Formats: sequence, structure tokens, C-alpha cells
Amino acid sequence: MGEVEVGAAALAEAQQLDAQVREGQDPPRCLSAAELAWVASIPIGMLVVVAILVLGPVVGDLLFPRSDVTFWPSIVRIAPPDPESTEHARFLIALSAPALLTGVILFGRRRVGPMPPAQIDVLVRVAQMVAFSSIVLCVILQHRYAFFWLAARHVVYFRVSTLVAAGVIAAAIAWVLASDRLRSRFRWLFVESRTRRFAGTAVAIIAIVVWMLPAVNFEDTIGGANQAIVDHIPYWLDEVYATLGGRLPLVDYVAQYGSLWPYPIAATMALLGDSVGAFTIAMSAISAVAMLAMFDALRRVARSSLAALLLFLPFLATSFFMMQGPLENRYAIVNLFGTFPLRYAGPFLLVWLLVRHLDGASPRRSRWLFLAAGLVVLNNAEFGIPALGATVAALLWSRTRPGLARLAIEGAVGLAGAVALLSALTLVMAGELPHLEMLFRFSRLFALSGWAMLPMKPTLGVSTVIYLTYVAAIGVATVRAVGDEADRVMTGLLAWSGVFGLGIGSYYMGRSHPEVLTNMFPAWALCITLLFVLAVRTAAARPRRLPSLPEVACLLGFGVLVCSLAQTPTPWSQVARLNRTADPLYAQPLGEPFIAAHIRPGEPVAILTGLGQRAAYDLGVVDVTPYAAGSMPTIDQFDEMLADLRAAGGRKVFFAKNEQTWTQADVPDALSQRGYRVAARERYGMMEYVRP
Repeated sequence: MGEVEVGAAALAEAQQLDAQVREGQDPPRCLSAAELAWVASIPIGMLVVVAILVLGPVVGDLLFPRSDVTFWPSIVRIAPPDPESTEHARFLIALSAPALLTGVILFGRRRVGPMPPAQIDVLVRVAQMVAFSSIVLCVILQHRYAFFWLAARHVVYFRVSTLVAAGVIAAAIAWVLASDRLRSRFRWLFVESRTRRFAGTAVAIIAIVVWMLPAVNFEDTIGGANQAIVDHIPYWLDEVYATLGGRLPLVDYVAQYGSLWPYPIAATMALLGDSVGAFTIAMSAISAVAMLAMFDALRRVARSSLAALLLFLPFLATSFFMMQGPLENRYAIVNLFGTFPLRYAGPFLLVWLLVRHLDGASPRRSRWLFLAAGLVVLNNAEFGIPALGATVAALLWSRTRPGLARLAIEGAVGLAGAVALLSALTLVMAGELPHLEMLFRFSRLFALSGWAMLPMKPTLGVSTVIYLTYVAAIGVATVRAVGDEADRVMTGLLAWSGVFGLGIGSYYMGRSHPEVLTNMFPAWALCITLLFVLAVRTAAARPRRLPSLPEVACLLGFGVLVCSLAQTPTPWSQVARLNRTADPLYAQPLGEPFIAAHIRPGEPVAILTGLGQRAAYDLGVVDVTPYAAGSMPTIDQFDEMLADLRAAGGRKVFFAKNEQTWTQADVPDALSQRGYRVAARERYGMMEYVRP
């Protein structure tokens, strides 16, 4: 009886198809992976938005319990810590969107029956229009940022003039794609040759050098740098001078920005000189090498050095986006060393190795990728863990794996090798194994304790556009993986850029400062560049070469990147900036002569000033302070520092009362309560506290 029913159903379906053919209608068909992704995007987006609104507070209470650290009273009064557990939870829920989209693309086609082609076309077009409209709305919703020292400043990343110029650039690219004559000329221009490869690489190197000029300063020019750089540089210097003085990151010093980069930087300064100039040149050199690696990665994506150059220059300009002016003396990602190179250089060098691996060049074994990824994690967990996860995703999506078990073994071997290398280094230099929990000290302090956290305002804006770009990259990579596309480099790199971008987004989600959002621009620029390449290739391959709505979005996004070239520094303005010298600002840390008069060589002390580690290095003493002076917002850290001082046999604490820090009013009382007494003081505010 069942066979008769099945046969009748099949006959009815066949008759329906025959009737549709006679009427000129296309018969129903299954959705392609790309169509399924678009159709599923709307319900997935609605589901995730509802979950964010409803489940955020509940999940936050479950996953992010409040820590029990004790902040200084001045910090609680001026900038009360806010753990933002609900906001963290909502970010985690938002990460479920690309996961759900990936699952639907991989497994949904088996469960979605045939549909009329006209209906599929309508659903896809509606989804594309909703996505495009959402991006336009978020760009419009660039609000005044409600933060106490930025309350009067209108933060707009891409002005109307920029958007208009981006539209013109997008239209010009679309015109080239629609013209057979222009496309043939560009195709000829982009044919790779030894001469063109040399020329493209040479121009890329020159561009990198020009863009690195604002990052260079010397002892007698740093005082005239943008005030934001003047305020930040003691933190970065402290990590390197601690290493020069024998206080090693992950051993007895907790680095806030990079735990491994201080080693080669300190070695460079030991050879070239221990000055601010040597420091900024070493930092700039690392950034330059990382950017040159990214040019080579784009060359392998584009299969043309000249095409890669046209992609690389906007990527370079957007990666070093300016946060404050003026142009000749800027505060930008290029001289914000805590972001570039300390956080970004490692992931970018890793992605270069990944692209080579996917392209069939060395390293051919994935264990070497995991070794590099492990070192990136050991340098900075906030960016390193996303880079590791992105590397795993790229290997899976590009179908290079011999199997999950083999990939797991390769990963374990590589990560173990990274830990072994670090252990050998610290054993040789300090006689100790590294303390890996130090990697997460500041992450816990920020994320769980709420230090310096800021609520995300506006909720919708450019940050949403960046998030949607990463989701799109992961979706496109998944569609390509399902379709077994031949270009594994593009597929793997799309997956890498999307996963990495989403992972580092937690940095902005916590401290939602408008300038911190620009720290996401290098990852976002990579994602936009890859989607643009794919959009151009897809549009050029169609008989009707007018771009579709998603391709228009990619062209506009790349147009925005191109507009960042307007921020290109002029070499002559940088030469003029470096010729404006003044008294050395950081050549002698605050109170160094006073400290020198009250210590003996080799004595362990605690120096609570902005450049305490440099003062200790200059004077030949050991500063046992395990944190930069401005990075101790809790009394727990202060007590840890005093415990280290006692363990080392030291008795003296040097403190600058007049230095502008949030905790300066609290430290004298805290020292007095712990038995320290003022033994000497100078008229400028430096004091020596001694424990009897």
C-alpha cells in the first residue's frame, strides 16, 4: 500500500513539473549554497537579535561573575569600574550568528526542498536589500560619542565627502568591469613578470617606509610629538626597559601589550643604543616587516604584483588610520605601538605563513603554522587566541587537512613547540620557567573586574558594519568550501580574516572608546580587500558585468579604503617634524638624580614613576615593580609589588607625588598603613619611603 502511495505522489509531482514546463515556468529546484546563505541570513539575524536582547543579562550573570579585586579609592571615585557582564554576554551571543550561518550552509541544503526559481530569486533579493540597507543605516548612525572628555566632539569616521568619493571610485571600477576594452587592458597590465614583480615590490617598500615615518621619534623630538603619543609611550618603553634590566615578561614582569616582542626589541636596543630613537626605529622596523609580509600575501591572492599593489596601498593606509591630527604630527595606529606592532605584527606574520602554506610553498607542514600561532598567543592572548582560532578555521575551510585527528596532532606538536621555545629562553635568561597565567592578568582585570571599560555608544554604527563584514567573510568562505572552489588561498584567507576579526572585536566590545574602534581597522581592511577581489572576479566572469547589490557594497567598501590614502604622510613634513628638537623629555626619568643619591648599585627597590624601569636600568638597580606604574589600578597589585620587594630583600619605595596619575592621592596613605615612612623628599615631589 505504501509503494502505491509513493508512486502516486511521484506521478503527481511529474505531472506538475510537466504542466509548469508547458506553461513556460522553470521547474522547482534546490537552493545553491550561496542562495541558502542569503535566505537564511534574515531569520538567523532576527533570532540572534532577540537572543541578544532577552538572554544577555542572564548569560552575563552566569558566565561573568564579578571579581573580588579592590580598586584604589581614587579610581572608584573618578572612573568607577564596570565589568559590563551583560555586554560581554551579548557579544558572545552575537558570535553565534556566523556559527549558525555556517551550520545552515553545511547541513541545511539536505533539509530544504525544491522551490520555484522565481520565489528563490525574490527571497535572495529581499535578503540582499535588507543587508545593504542595514549597512547604509549603520553608516548614517554615526553619533556624538557620550564620553566625558569627548562630549563636545563629533566622532565620524567616514565623512560625507569620503562616502561620496567612495561612490565615485566604486562607479569607476564598475565602469571598467563593464567595458571589454578596459578589462583587456587591465588584464594585460596585471600579467605577472619579473620586472613587474620587482617594480610592485619596490613601490610597496617605499610606501611602507613613507607610512612608517610618523612612528619615528628621538630623545629630542618625542616631547613635540602628538600629546597622545607622549602620554602612551612610557607604558611601551617600560616593558622593554624591564627586559633590558633583567625583569622578564612572563617571568617576573607582567607585560600589558606584548610579552615576546620586548625580547628582540631589547636585543636591538642593546646593540644600537638604549634611546627612544632606537626604540621607535625597532618598533617601526617590525611593523614594516609585517606590512611587507601582507603585501606578499595579497600578491599570492591576486596572482599579480601590480594588482596586489593596488590592493595593498589602500589596505596600508586604512591599517594606519589617523585618530587625531594634524597630519604632520598625528596620533594614529602607526605610532600607537601598543596596537601596531605589539598586537598586530604577530597575527599578520602568521597570516603570511598561512597564505604560503595554502599556496603550496613552505611551510608545508601545518605544525609550523601552529608553532607560529603559539608564539603569537604567548605574546598577547587578546589577539593571539583569535589568530590561532582563525588559523584552524582557515585550514578546515580550505580543505587542506588530512583529517581532524591529524590536524589535532599537528596543532598539539606546534603549540607544544612554542611553549618549549619560550621555556628554553626564560630558563637561559632567568633560570625559571614562564608563568603562563601572566598572559591573562590584564584580560581578567579588564573583562572581569571592569577596569577602564566603557559602554558601547552608539549600539548601531560603524562597529556594526565591521561585524557584518566579518560575518559575510565567514559566510562566503563556507559557500566556497561547500562548492570545493579551487582557489584555496582565497577560501582560507576569507575564513581567517572573518574569525580573527570577530575574535579581536572583544577588545572594542569591552573598552568601547571611539578611538579603540580604529584599532579594528587593520583586520577590517583585510576583510574588505578580500571581499572586493572576489566581487571583481565574480562580476567580471558574468556575461552581464554590472555588479549585483552585494558586489556594490564590496566596491563601496574598497572605495572607503582608497579614501584613507588622503592621510598619506608627506616625507618633507616628517623631516620638518624631526628637525623641531627640544629638551629630551624621557632621556632622564622623573626624579632619577634623587633616586641615584639614595640607592646603592644592585639594590632591589620599587620605583613608582612613569619610567621607573628605565631609571632602574640607568642606575644599575633592580626595580621589582611587576607592572608599569600606571597599570596598577588595584590595591592587590600594589601589595603584590611590596611582597616582591620584601622577597628580594629590598626596603625602599620611590614615589612621585606630583606625577599625574589617578592613584597619586592614595599611595602615600597605603605606604604609611603598611609601615613605610618618608626618609627623604625633594622639592619637585619625589619621595623615598623606607620600611624599618
